[in-house]
Amino acid sequence: MDFLNQYNIYKNRINQKLSYTLNKLPFQESNLLQAMKYSIFSGGKRLRACLVYATGDIFKVNMITLDTISIAVECIHAYSLIHDDLPCMDNDNFRRGKISCHIKYNESISLLSGDALQSLAFYILSKNFMPGVCDSKRVKMISELSDSIGASGMCMGQILDLESEKKEINLCDLETINLYKTAFLIRSSVRLAYLSSNNTSKSVLSILDRFSNSIGLAFQIQDDILDFKKDTKKVQSHQKYNGKLKKNYLSILDLKKSKNKIKELYEQAFLMLDVLKKDFNINKLEKLTQFIIKRIE
Repeated sequence: MDFLNQYNIYKNRINQKLSYTLNKLPFQESNLLQAMKYSIFSGGKRLRACLVYATGDIFKVNMITLDTISIAVECIHAYSLIHDDLPCMDNDNFRRGKISCHIKYNESISLLSGDALQSLAFYILSKNFMPGVCDSKRVKMISELSDSIGASGMCMGQILDLESEKKEINLCDLETINLYKTAFLIRSSVRLAYLSSNNTSKSVLSILDRFSNSIGLAFQIQDDILDFKKDTKKVQSHQKYNGKLKKNYLSILDLKKSKNKIKELYEQAFLMLDVLKKDFNINKLEKLTQFIIKRIE
C-alpha cells in the first residue's frame, strides 16, 4: 500500500476518535467546547498520532489501545498550540492559516480550552479501555506523558524559548530548547505505544528514544524553514513577534546549513530503524519517517 493511503487511514481514524470523544462531553453549545473543537480540528497533520499507530504496529499493540494513546497525545498537542499562541507567549494571531483560538473567541476562553484539553488527555489515558494494558502499565504511561509536558519537558522548553529572546544563544542551546519544547512530546508518542506493548527491553526503548529525538529535532527545523518561507517580513532570518526576536535554526544557521542538519538528523533516525529492523517489522514506521522528510523537499 502506498504510504499516503496508510497516512490517510491513520489520520481519518484519529479524527473520528477525537470527534467522538469531544462530542460525548457535556455543554456542547458552550464557548469552551466550541473553542476546544475549533482548535483540535484546525487542520493538524496528526503526525504524532501516526507515530503512535506506526510504532504500535511494530509491537502488535491492539488498535483500540493505540486509539486511546493517540487521542491523549493529540489533545496535549492541541492544548500546547492554543497556549503557545496566547499574547503572553508568542502572541500569534494565526495558526495553520486560520485565526488563533484567542482571536476567534477570547483570551480567557482560549486559556481554559487549553486547560480542558490537557485534563481530557489524562482522563482518556486513565479511563478508556486499553486491551492488554494492566493498571501498572497504565500508571507508567500516565507518568510518561505527564513528565514529557511539564517542568521536565515541554513547559521547560517553553520557558527556555521565552528566555532566549533576551540573550544570545548558540546551536547547542537551541537544540536543548527544541528537545524539551518539541521532541519530548514526539518521543512520548513513541514511548507510550511501546509501553502499552508486551515488550520490556530497555535497549529497544533506548533505540526508539534516539530515533524519536532525531525526528523531533528535524521536525522543528522543518517547521522553522516552512515558517521562514511563508513569512515575507523577516529581519536577518529572525522571526519577529511584536518587536521580539524569536530564535530559531535560521537565526543561527543559514538555510543550506539548516537543511544539512535535517539530513544529518534523519540519517541518525534511519540508523536506529536499521537496528530495529534486525528483530522487528518496521515497514510502516520507516515509510512514515520517509513521508515526514518529504515535507521539506
